[in-house]
Amino acid sequence: MTHEKIEKQFWRYVLPSMLTMLLSGFYAIVDGYFVGNALKDAGLAAINIGWPIASFILAVSTGIGVGGSVLISTYRGAEDENASRQAKGNTLMLLCLFAILSITLIFISTPWLLRLFGAKGEVYDLAYEYLFVIVLGSSLQIFGTGCTPILRNSNRSIQAMLIMLFSLFTNIVLDAVLVPSMGMSGAALATVAAQGFSALFCLLLIFTDKKNPLKRSDFVLNKRMCKNIIRIGVSPFGLTFSPSIVIIFANWQCLNYGGEIAVAAYSALSYVLQATMELLHGIGEGVQPLISYCNGAGRHDLVRSLLRRARRLVMLLGILFGVLIVAFDSLIPIIFGASSEAGVMIESACLISSVAFFFAGLVKCYSSYFYAIRETRASTLLIYGDPLLLTPLLMLILPVFFDINGIWAVLPLTQIILCAAALLIDIKKENLKLEGKA
Repeated sequence: MTHEKIEKQFWRYVLPSMLTMLLSGFYAIVDGYFVGNALKDAGLAAINIGWPIASFILAVSTGIGVGGSVLISTYRGAEDENASRQAKGNTLMLLCLFAILSITLIFISTPWLLRLFGAKGEVYDLAYEYLFVIVLGSSLQIFGTGCTPILRNSNRSIQAMLIMLFSLFTNIVLDAVLVPSMGMSGAALATVAAQGFSALFCLLLIFTDKKNPLKRSDFVLNKRMCKNIIRIGVSPFGLTFSPSIVIIFANWQCLNYGGEIAVAAYSALSYVLQATMELLHGIGEGVQPLISYCNGAGRHDLVRSLLRRARRLVMLLGILFGVLIVAFDSLIPIIFGASSEAGVMIESACLISSVAFFFAGLVKCYSSYFYAIRETRASTLLIYGDPLLLTPLLMLILPVFFDINGIWAVLPLTQIILCAAALLIDIKKENLKLEGKA
């Protein structure tokens, strides 16, 4: 990939990444659709309360995969193929280590975590039934999720998208077959099996790469390399997991202000929000390999040009999605089998939440940009400022004044604040670079 062709590669990388991220968001939607229609509000509430645990597995895998892939592209841009290959081998080894840890530690902690999240009675039983299978099959999800960024940053973004498409199709078919007879465990089994296919195909492509084949020495863990993978991976981990931290706080407040019906309403809404946010996230993730490559090659002019194109795209799509979610809000409770009471809540939630997409797209774009150029402090601030500071604070304050609508207002207000912070950080860093050149 020559420097002159970088900008022409924009759509070749971004479109497959958008579709891949959208398809990954559809995993939860597919489970929600079949479970909601089979088990109604209790099933929706159970998946939503248990989702942060399943999401943690996916988020760590994404963090390791993206952290390694940023180094792969950066070293390729610097024309250091040996280091690029070693980054790939060390990333795979870190995924192996996490797979071993997840089956033991997460499995043991699941029961008390569900109680901490507020699960009781039927909702607890259904959530545990779902997570029992998810955690047992977590190694398949870890490799299915963690290897996708490696493919994207190895000039195989089209293959990564096709694997995700096949995996999603498998999930849909298995959900349709298993959920009616097995309930929550059937939904979980369908997800694990589909991710297993994804892991298999991703690993086959990685190990049959003839352009820069892996050597045995590449799998020997290098302390400095692993430290860099984890340091960079903290940001994409947060991008993936922060919505689940938000879900935890939202579930607590929904239980306080609207009971199980409010949790079911938030669950149905969160499926739509997650899929849309994943697509917007895909723009930043798609352009990230190009930005990392240009940054490694010292081409700051191309880095800024790519950022501008990504910004324009997320703003345009953010406006479009905001309009669409309001126009079709009445379909959401029908699709997910929510009750009429939950449906009323969903419609008001859609109207309030629609404002968030424009700002959320910019926040996700800047988060990916900052860790692509290895400005991890800036990306960490944007990513973790939401779930660890703004959302908990606003979740406590807004419902006191606006009741249940205060919960829906947290998302747009949080994204507006973070977007302003992202723009200020970017302007400050660019001014510092200009002063350094003067």
